[in-house]
Amino acid sequence: ELLRRGFHVTLVSLFHAQETIDLGLRFVHPRLEQHRFEDFDLSELATRVGRGGLVLVEAPARLLVEVARRARSEGWQVVYDVIDDWSDPALGGDWFDPESERELVSLADHLIASAPDLVARVERLGRVAILVPNAVNQEIFGVEMPPRPSDLPEAGTLIGYHGSLYGDWFDWEALAAVAEAFPAAAVVVIGDDKAPHPSMPPNVVFLGLKPQTELPGYLQRLDVGLIPFKVTETTHAVSPLKVYEYLASGVPVAAPPLRSLDDLEGVATHSDLATALERALAASPPRRTEALAAHSWEARVDQIVKPIWPSHVDARAESCRIVMRPAKHFGRGSRLGIR
Repeated sequence: ELLRRGFHVTLVSLFHAQETIDLGLRFVHPRLEQHRFEDFDLSELATRVGRGGLVLVEAPARLLVEVARRARSEGWQVVYDVIDDWSDPALGGDWFDPESERELVSLADHLIASAPDLVARVERLGRVAILVPNAVNQEIFGVEMPPRPSDLPEAGTLIGYHGSLYGDWFDWEALAAVAEAFPAAAVVVIGDDKAPHPSMPPNVVFLGLKPQTELPGYLQRLDVGLIPFKVTETTHAVSPLKVYEYLASGVPVAAPPLRSLDDLEGVATHSDLATALERALAASPPRRTEALAAHSWEARVDQIVKPIWPSHVDARAESCRIVMRPAKHFGRGSRLGIR
């Protein structure tokens, strides 16, 4: 979306991919460049594209905070985008340092947060953040009913989930309970099935990791999209990207009562996920057009850019070209460190 606004975008990644499959997705655009942190030189970038840009930091890791501090001293504007409660070891691992986050909150020119609980987290650190939830890519999810994927099971009712399948927040018991409560339905799970998990009822079907560009063919055929998460302080602070992708596909959502989903049209919540699913099945499907407009990255980027560069709000340019190479599979954990 930033590229569509005419920005030059440089993506700098500090951490390595952990999926067991490299799907071969590559994003090509003349104003897009991607670097590993150890290969990135801020001075060299400034020489080529100029100073005074925007540094959007999504992880309060010490090395990234140091880059943000240096960039700000040279005239760049810094935005700290708070996308998770990194204090949870399952998310922040051994790199999260509360002092680094406090420094980043203090030095940032602008702060945005993807969930109400994260807005409150920033407030506790003495600043004010704008709520900017996750969103949906209109170019990918705005298509009309793609061909039916060959591995999508046939069933009178299709219940689906796509996303990560690891972390102590994933509620395998709730997923199994849903499958048992709806034995005639197919419960489709899309994601990198790389971590051990309990055995599931026979109507739970694992389809593996899929490119985002292929998801509309699956999602638009679902009767309900699931959020099988435990209710914890960590999940209250999550803005589930998949919720907006379900809604943009015209699919109602069944979820636990997470604060980030309060009053979101098209989402049925209950502490018992099977009950939430019953409510979602009984509700009218969300209207795709309205969901796409309300929860688009176009609308979200307006919130980020408008206070800084109003002239870029209406600017438009060409989007990325997405190309695919043959997928490459790795043994569990062996992709760590591979670019």
